[in-house]
Amino acid sequence: MVKNIKPAIDRKNSSAKSPAYFRLPLSVKIIVPFLGVSVSMLLLVIHTVKIGFANTLEKGVRDQVENQAVLAVRDFKSRSSQLTMQAKLLSEEPEVIRAIEKKDTDILRQDILSLQTTFKLDLVKVVDARGDIVVELREQWLTGKNSIDSAAINSALKGLEKSNFVSIDGKPQALLVGFAPIRNNNTIMGAVLVGYLVTDEQLQQINIDTNNQNYFAIFQSGELIATNFPELRSKAWSAPTPKKSTTKIDFERLSYIMQTVEMPEIGDSITLAVFNPMATAQQTQLTLSQRLDSFFWGGVILATIVGAVVSRIIGKPILDLTQNVNWMANNEYFSGKVPIPSGYEVGQLAEAFNLMIEQVEKRDRTLNLQLHQLKQTLHDLKNTQSQLIQAEKMSGLGLMMAGIAHEINNPVNFIYGNLCHANQYTTDLLRLVALYQQEYPNASAPIQDCIEEIELYFLAEDLSKLLSSMKMGTERIKQIVLSLRNFSRLDEAEMKPVDIHEGIDSTLLILNSQIKTGITVIKNYGKLPLVECYPSQLNQVFMNITANAADALLSKTNQPIKQIKISTEIVGVNQVVVKIRDNGTGIDPDVINRLFDPFFTTKPVGKGTGLGLSISYQIIAQHQGKIEVNSVIGKGAEFAIYLPVKPSSEKALVSGGVKTAS
Repeated sequence: MVKNIKPAIDRKNSSAKSPAYFRLPLSVKIIVPFLGVSVSMLLLVIHTVKIGFANTLEKGVRDQVENQAVLAVRDFKSRSSQLTMQAKLLSEEPEVIRAIEKKDTDILRQDILSLQTTFKLDLVKVVDARGDIVVELREQWLTGKNSIDSAAINSALKGLEKSNFVSIDGKPQALLVGFAPIRNNNTIMGAVLVGYLVTDEQLQQINIDTNNQNYFAIFQSGELIATNFPELRSKAWSAPTPKKSTTKIDFERLSYIMQTVEMPEIGDSITLAVFNPMATAQQTQLTLSQRLDSFFWGGVILATIVGAVVSRIIGKPILDLTQNVNWMANNEYFSGKVPIPSGYEVGQLAEAFNLMIEQVEKRDRTLNLQLHQLKQTLHDLKNTQSQLIQAEKMSGLGLMMAGIAHEINNPVNFIYGNLCHANQYTTDLLRLVALYQQEYPNASAPIQDCIEEIELYFLAEDLSKLLSSMKMGTERIKQIVLSLRNFSRLDEAEMKPVDIHEGIDSTLLILNSQIKTGITVIKNYGKLPLVECYPSQLNQVFMNITANAADALLSKTNQPIKQIKISTEIVGVNQVVVKIRDNGTGIDPDVINRLFDPFFTTKPVGKGTGLGLSISYQIIAQHQGKIEVNSVIGKGAEFAIYLPVKPSSEKALVSGGVKTAS
């Protein structure tokens, strides 16, 4: 066996046919991967830093723009409120009211002149009830310019006290105005409108960043009416759609972060856009990129130097060891040992080679023994093959059932979710019809004929019952879907303390259509504490056992009295029991031993799946409880479900027990 090493070593002559990389010296083979990994890591780190820094810079700009937009809206709201208050104060002045009554423009002009001077207003206008101007004071720059303020004046004459932006015809400039009606004894005699021009200086005062220029633009019904953005003022640019988040745009070959917000409190169809140029952030990003590039080339040089040193340290001992091993193989000298070179790892390799030579013969002797053991193992594997196939079938079945449950659950949830709304809508419509009949009891002949034709009173009484039965039907489907899901995945519910009696009552309600035909349900509930469990799964257990009892009773048509008795009580310190008993014919002892096997059923084909009790058994075991079956032939069967009030933290499963009574 040892001499077989030689042919393997002799095959070194074939290395000339290997790829060029494998013919390189060992030192080069070490340094190339080391340098490749180092450069890759440097590129990854630098790329990550660049992207992260760029995202951080952009996020900072976006946060600043969002804050700026909030501040700008708050500032415009404050100014509009002040203008509205000033207009209201002027409209409530007794002298103004008397001047309007007497149409004394001189007195009115004197009154509003002081207000214009005090509040530094660019426009003060007073109109009569027909909207005709009584007095108007304008700053010099407004002379000869037409301000489109008819909508604001009409709103004031309708009794509104608000503010709005008023555009100047032909120019992207606007006035922020406040207006109020002039009343005398609740009669609107006219209106007051005051305002000032929204200038670039005012917009700049809103800027919260003194180191960076923010630009603002105000749009009314999609038309630009004011801005301190010179490039935007000279372009025909439509109003952007307001969005909750910021947007990055390119304008005149420059990038900007934009935030648009609506200002309904100030005026109708008013949109504010805030722009922040990205030039500063982009310059910072470029500077960082240049420094990271310098760091990359420095790292490449350092990695090359370190790689050369490491390849020298690692490669020389390996080459020495290789030469010694080749000499031993070429000379068929296996009785000795190769010298152990310095270096911990290479020394371990030499020691391992020497140990391999000693153990080759020992391994050869053990091969025959291992071969015998493998044959025995193969025999054992064949014996378990059938079990594995069966387990795979069950696993596939579980996946199929989970998929079916998912596909059924989606449309059922849609129907179930809409039934509540349908019931509410129906109730509202019937209540409206009843109110109509109460307010208009003498219906016309066509309406009365239609009421009789559709049987309105029967429809009103039966519709709620119909919706209730539909809801019960969808709940039944949901329970069936839940059974399939519980059978394939029993660990997806939420454990919480619940009232067991509520679960039993809901189960009986769902099964009402099945047990109401000739079956009497007797409930004997004890006083139970809240039980910590998976409520939906326990409800499934109650439904499976109760439905089986009902099926057994309904199959006996000659039995006059059919009863299902459900009782609960506390047993022990931390345990409750739920007993479900029927007075049917009982269960055969041979059948009891197979009750909890999957797919075992005594019902006719198409009437049962054989999964109900199997699922119930797994659920109770998961709750650290057990199920006992007591049956007497001719007197009925009883299922006793034992559950801990609070399961232990170890989650140890307690296997269910099966008892029979003769």
